[in-house]
Amino acid sequence: MNKDTIKIALISFQCDADRVPPMGLVYLATYLRDRAGIKNIKIIDKNFHNVDAELAKYSPDIIGIAAMTITYGEAIRFAEKLKRKSKIPIIIGGVHISSIPESLKPCFDLAVLGEGEETLSEIISLYLKKEKFDKKDLRKIKSLAFQESGKLVMTPLRKPIELDSLPLPDFDFVEKAYFVPKEIPSLSQFGIKAHILTSRGCPYRCVFCSTSRFWGRVRLHSPEYTAKLVKQAIEKYGADYFSFVDDLFTISVERLREFKKEFEKQGIFDKIKGIECQPRANLINNEMCQIMKELKVKVVSFGFESGSDKVLKWLKAGSVTAEMNRKAIVLCKKYGFIVYGSLMFGSPGEKIEDMQKTLDFIDFAVKHRATYIWSFVSTPFPNTPFWDIALKRGKVSNDMDWDLLTHHNLDNPLLLDEDVDKEKFKRIFLKGRRKLMRLKLRMVVSFVAKHPFAALKLTLKEPGYYAKRLVKQIFKQ
Repeated sequence: MNKDTIKIALISFQCDADRVPPMGLVYLATYLRDRAGIKNIKIIDKNFHNVDAELAKYSPDIIGIAAMTITYGEAIRFAEKLKRKSKIPIIIGGVHISSIPESLKPCFDLAVLGEGEETLSEIISLYLKKEKFDKKDLRKIKSLAFQESGKLVMTPLRKPIELDSLPLPDFDFVEKAYFVPKEIPSLSQFGIKAHILTSRGCPYRCVFCSTSRFWGRVRLHSPEYTAKLVKQAIEKYGADYFSFVDDLFTISVERLREFKKEFEKQGIFDKIKGIECQPRANLINNEMCQIMKELKVKVVSFGFESGSDKVLKWLKAGSVTAEMNRKAIVLCKKYGFIVYGSLMFGSPGEKIEDMQKTLDFIDFAVKHRATYIWSFVSTPFPNTPFWDIALKRGKVSNDMDWDLLTHHNLDNPLLLDEDVDKEKFKRIFLKGRRKLMRLKLRMVVSFVAKHPFAALKLTLKEPGYYAKRLVKQIFKQ
């Protein structure tokens, strides 16, 4: 076995209604090919693949699985099933295991902690030398966790990667179906959407967020590197609409100006039809809105979280108020942006009167023409203050049913205070959902009205997918 013959399968169980490609696996696959010289790498993606069938067809030598907490239970079941009939090494990585390595199961041979490019490369290099994993050798590789004699071993964490040192992620590793013209309901248009990551990390530490803690300190791609990403998506895949998936894209006005300048320098700015991104309400002002408009931002997506100042003060460490959220909606609409947002119900310390304030915020958002807002049940994820509270209350553990950690767990909200009546909570949550459903239906109807034949063609092409998506949008999200 050598670099030319070893076969690596990277698996994603994330299955999104919007079909977002597994970005992390694309970075990993590109790095393994370009820096480690591995020639045979396949990404198996539940968005488009039957994982079992694709794996059987490919017959890999090593399997890597990326899992967030919401898919960790599925990853365990898959690995346990595979281990009953095969000895293929299975490596687990991603936000979940990095946040709580104590949850590592015997079905996984190794866990990669933190970002995985360098670590996975070293693991495969070791395997090529010995065609097995010797625990003495593994101890020499940083950012690993594994079981030895029934005990968890964790090696020291490696330093974060300098982002611009990474090769440009090659999206040839994912399905071509990601880059076909498809509906962009928020704009009532069709386009080829590319997803771009310009940073790792977030300067804020919201009490519910594990990803900011996963990445550690904030690191930014340079405008030059980012322009190369966008240019590659345009020239190689025909992309004309871009989703910047950073935790916080609008870190500063100056950085957005540099993006625009570099896009113009590379001759790609005129080929961009629109951009969607995640700003933050406390950073929204006229200057920020103006540069976003100049940069062709069309859709902004906020984490509004709550209409109660008491709740927001804790959730976002005092950085955002309900009034800031309201002003952000009004100002963004003034500049012509389509406004998305999210709200959570059932946080620790939240009472029915706080939830009522969130309902009032929904009324405000609808009145001021927000396009799409979704709501969910507050959920504790490892390595967050939310998790610590749920742990003290006996609601979670290192060895639990991970499927319970879903944003739709309305009948068993894990963070709801004991003195809050569950039936009242459920009624007020569903009342909010009914209010928000009008926004969702309005967006869908607007798109279908403008593109009736194209919408019908899409539906007939994948009836199961669109039926499932409609059910999820209306009844779950």
